[in-house]
Amino acid sequence: MSRQFKMMQEQNDLNEMLRKISSGTARNRDCVLALIGFWLVFFPLFALGAGIAVMEQSVKELGHAFSGAPVNTEDASMVFFNPAAMSQVRGRMLSMAGYVIAPSSTFHDQASQLSPLVGGAPLAGHHGGDSAKIAFIPNVYYVHELTDRVAIGIGFNTPFGMKNGYASDWQGRYQALDSEIITLNFNPSVSYKITEKFSVGAGFNVQYLHTRLTNAIDFGTICVLQAGDGPCASRGLSPQAADGHFALKGDSVGFGYNVGALYSFNDNDTRLGVSYRSRVSHDIHGHGNFSVPAHAGLLIQRVSGQFIDTGARMSATLPDTVLFGFSHRINPRWMVSADALWTHWSLIRELRTDFSSAQRDDVLDLKWRDTWRYAAGISYFSDSGKWTIRTGFAFDQTPIPNAQHRSPRIPDASRYWLTVGLSYAVFKNVHLHAAYAHLFMSDAGIDHRGQTGDRLTGYYNEQINIGGLQMDWRF
Repeated sequence: MSRQFKMMQEQNDLNEMLRKISSGTARNRDCVLALIGFWLVFFPLFALGAGIAVMEQSVKELGHAFSGAPVNTEDASMVFFNPAAMSQVRGRMLSMAGYVIAPSSTFHDQASQLSPLVGGAPLAGHHGGDSAKIAFIPNVYYVHELTDRVAIGIGFNTPFGMKNGYASDWQGRYQALDSEIITLNFNPSVSYKITEKFSVGAGFNVQYLHTRLTNAIDFGTICVLQAGDGPCASRGLSPQAADGHFALKGDSVGFGYNVGALYSFNDNDTRLGVSYRSRVSHDIHGHGNFSVPAHAGLLIQRVSGQFIDTGARMSATLPDTVLFGFSHRINPRWMVSADALWTHWSLIRELRTDFSSAQRDDVLDLKWRDTWRYAAGISYFSDSGKWTIRTGFAFDQTPIPNAQHRSPRIPDASRYWLTVGLSYAVFKNVHLHAAYAHLFMSDAGIDHRGQTGDRLTGYYNEQINIGGLQMDWRF
């Protein structure tokens, strides 16, 4: 009899909890609806987020911090940086390069906690360790002279990309676990030499984007926010005691263009260059999969349209850029170069996700800002002409405005580049390039609040090492 009474009491508690969730106040309904889209919200955020632009398009240029990229006429990466320079190539040229990116990003906690509405207890779990992952980036470029004035080229590269991951039980698991974005870009181009000193060029871009994002779900906190601690605790649905899981994959193909101009003074001793790469719009289609703890299953089943596997769609735009640069040959031994890169991150004011299920649209406010990257470099040419040594320095701004808008998926910060490179002419028509860069980054403070009210507070200690090898073949 006692057991029967206990079962009836539990059923009454569950019914009362479901009644509160299904027919609660407007505030409760709004909270539930906001939570519905939470696990997909990072999909748009990091398909476009700060810190995913990839500068590594030429090992030769990496040697002096890409300071000579918009006026470079010595390797085929001009297809990407400034297609106008292709008209300077005689014959045909193939450039193939690979880079190893070895970042380090360690989170340091400063009293991260749950929502005050569920007691504000510290977020359980460890700090997540080093979240950054080693990545390999290849690119290939080819330039072909058609006439004395016209050249065509083609490039395959990765203009945007990122990858990181945390342990499944780290403190920020409700905001991020695994994050991966890959873009592959196909870039046919043409260049025309208007005069011996002035050239123009243009290219067309076909860009494929793939993303995979995962995070944990705190069903315990969701329950308590809606029904109170009593009925939830009796079901084992206390905060941080009933974690689920969400994974999302998405793909898109977008299109853009790039244009450039190059002007040479004094028999090429001094060059000025400018190029523009357009924004690329992506219509991303994805699918999300939820894993719900068994003891939260009945709760989710009774709340229609929530935390079920669903499709998702959103419109996203990767930003356009403008690159200015010059180089000056001081004498046969020395050359200096500098450039400035502007990126239009302020295009991204908000990101909106549309769901295929009954979930309402989710809107994320980013407030990103436009950024500048400044670089300067110097090159030394040996007497024999076989060796070239380069070094460079650059300052690269982050578009993230403050700690409140910094996410654990991309804890980006402003960085300082220090680079060194070496080129060697194996044969007259075959050159090898090697380069290394170390990126010093300021500590990146984070004070990011999740949709369940959890607050990840602390800072990231970060640095990046980059190494690359490249071969140029003229034939």
